Amino acid sequence: MDPPSRNAMWRFGYPNPVNYNDNELFCGGYAVHWQQNKGKCGICGDAYHLSQPRPHEAGGEFANGIIVRHYTVGQEIEVEIELTANHFGRFEMYLCPNNDPSRVATQECFDSHPLYVSGTQDVRFEIPRETGKKGIIKYAVTLPPYVTCSQCIVQWTYYTGNMWGTCENGTEAVGCGRPETFRNCADVSIVTSTGGIPPRFLYQNVIYELYSVAPKFSTAPLARPLRVQVCEPTAAYRYRQNMTNWCQVNCIRVPSNCPPGICHCLNTCDAIGEIADRPGADQYCLRSCMRYPSNCPADRCNCY
Repeated sequence: MDPPSRNAMWRFGYPNPVNYNDNELFCGGYAVHWQQNKGKCGICGDAYHLSQPRPHEAGGEFANGIIVRHYTVGQEIEVEIELTANHFGRFEMYLCPNNDPSRVATQECFDSHPLYVSGTQDVRFEIPRETGKKGIIKYAVTLPPYVTCSQCIVQWTYYTGNMWGTCENGTEAVGCGRPETFRNCADVSIVTSTGGIPPRFLYQNVIYELYSVAPKFSTAPLARPLRVQVCEPTAAYRYRQNMTNWCQVNCIRVPSNCPPGICHCLNTCDAIGEIADRPGADQYCLRSCMRYPSNCPADRCNCY
């Protein structure tokens, strides 16, 4: 979620449309990605078969050319990813110096500018095995030493590691199947480290802070993002007409209007009943319930 992506930047207060299911930018879903579209995915996570402009690409609903971070050439930056359901696997990040918010970038442009994990020549970041069923992961990548841009697009891709399939050595195991894939894009700018820095008054709003850094990571104040996915009425208001929608719309917005006696927001889910001890059951509940509208089986999942 940092740099704030097109699907989630509204959580930081940017003037971009709200996407309540911003954690479902997954190439249209597993069947659409691998069966209908033969493994093809939009450059920013939309289903490949959607007519252009796709929602998260130039000209689409969520791609409005808003620059969310300002970096310097060759800078080491900290990236942050919120996993609302951990399926293990790996992250990869790439950069495209596009310089035109109205132009759709190409995957070839991204592939030409990998963002290596700092201190390595590897673009892959493996999710640590000790990571819980959900959580926030931070790691560092290094920007290319030669790229400047008024509009660069950062592409993040998450290849999950929980699908059964045939491995390269011919054996079969979890993690060797075709991965469910999540992807998104963020718009940033990169300036030379020796050039002039725009005057600070241009970025009085903290969400537009300039990330030119002397220490390892920026200590500039950041807007605290809105992290919740689902909010619902409390027991006293549960059966009032339209209250579920009222809580969702009013609580999940910036600024939030979420009276604690009327609405409460869900943070996590546990599998219960017959699936309680099955591997991956908690992740199943998180995927089914932490979305709007939810598809949450009350006899299998307890969310709170």
